[in-house]
Amino acid sequence: MAIIIIGAILIFIVSCVWTWHNLGVIEKSRKIVFIIISLIIMYLITLMVFQMSKNGISYPDYLNEKVEGTTKNMIVLIFTGLNSLILTPFLAYIYGKYTEEDLEAGKAVKRIIIGIVIFIICIFMETSYMKDVQQGILNDYYREVQNAKG
Repeated sequence: MAIIIIGAILIFIVSCVWTWHNLGVIEKSRKIVFIIISLIIMYLITLMVFQMSKNGISYPDYLNEKVEGTTKNMIVLIFTGLNSLILTPFLAYIYGKYTEEDLEAGKAVKRIIIGIVIFIICIFMETSYMKDVQQGILNDYYREVQNAKG
């Protein structure tokens, strides 16, 4: 579990540094606000995706809080970082170029729409993957229980 947490932290660091760089010459305080807001938005999106992926998966009552909570925290942590890595630097680049007046508003909007469409496609795949991960964790648990009994 420590390796997963370290990996997630590294993903967040890469995402934040890449976003910072892509924001260009924007003042530091605006860069910080952009990064914080984008991470919060990515967290909320990832949390909603996790809730959607949870449909059809039933955790046993005696496991519900512990296993579901740990599973949710790990999956949401990892995928928030990955989602941030996918979308935030891209949006930061567009925003940075727009504020530097290197990119026209019309082109910026088109690029943002393309990025969001690609991100939505990723979200659909992510939902399926999150469901598979949750089911795999439950299957491993049930297998361990059977091995302990048998």
